[in-house]
Amino acid sequence: MLPNKLKETLNSGGKVYGTMLWGIQGTRLIQSLSSEYLDYVVIEAEHAARTRLEISELTAALRSIEIASIVRITSPNPEVAGAMIDAGADGILVPYTENIDELKLSFGRTYFNPLKGEYLEKALNTGEFPSKKSEDYLRNRNKDKIFILGIESVPAMNNLEKMINSVEKIDGIFVGPNDLTTSMGIPDEKDSDLYVDALKKIISISESHSIPVMIHHATMQESNLSLNLGSRFVLHGSDASFLGQKIEEDFKKLRSGGANKNEETKIDKPY
Repeated sequence: MLPNKLKETLNSGGKVYGTMLWGIQGTRLIQSLSSEYLDYVVIEAEHAARTRLEISELTAALRSIEIASIVRITSPNPEVAGAMIDAGADGILVPYTENIDELKLSFGRTYFNPLKGEYLEKALNTGEFPSKKSEDYLRNRNKDKIFILGIESVPAMNNLEKMINSVEKIDGIFVGPNDLTTSMGIPDEKDSDLYVDALKKIISISESHSIPVMIHHATMQESNLSLNLGSRFVLHGSDASFLGQKIEEDFKKLRSGGANKNEETKIDKPY
C-alpha cells in the first residue's frame, strides 16, 4: 500500500497490516513479500545493524512492490530521523520516547524535512516558518510521510496525552511489549492483567485523538488480542520469527516420522 493510501485508510477508521524486517539483509528476498497481504513493513534499525545505504536500497525495493516502509530508528534523534527520510523512508518510528522536546524535533525532521536548526525550532514552537512559500513547500513535500511515536515505558504512558498534544499530528502510537512490560516490573508477562490494562489505556487515549495504535506482537494469539482491544495499525511478527516458526513446524513433523498421514503428500513428476 502506498503511504498516502495507508494514511487514508487509517484516517477513515480502517485497519492496515504489516510486519517487521529484522533479519533480511539486502533486497534479494524483498520480492517474496506481497502487497496483497502486507500494507507496510517496519524496517528494524534500532536493534538490528543497518547502514544508510542498505535502508535506501530496502525502501526503494519496497516502493517498487507498493509496500510502505517505516524505519524504526535508534533513538528519538532528529538527525537520524532526517537521515532516514533522506534515505527514502515513507515514515519514521521513534522508539522509547519520554522527552517532549525530542519528540517535537523528531516530528519536525519527518514532516518538515529538510528544515532544521533554529528555523525548525521556531516552526515547531511558534508555527512561524521562514516564509509562507517555505511552509507550503515543506508541507506539500512531506504530506505523505508517516510519523509514529513509541510509547514503551510507564512515564511515557502516563504522559501520553501531553505528548500527543505537543505536535500537530501523530500518525500512530507504537507499543513495544518487551520494553513496556519491563518498565512495569513484569518483564514479558504479556498475559498479565496489568499489561492488558496498559494496552487498553494507551488505545483509549490514542483513539480519542483518532490515532491508531501499533502493538508489536509475535504470535497469532497475541495479535488477535491486539485486534480485540482495538489496535488498527496491526504489526504482526517479523521475518526472523516467521523463519523460526516454519523451521520448527516442518522439522518437528519430519523428525516425528514425516508429514501428517492425513495430509496428501504431493510429489512432482519428472519432466
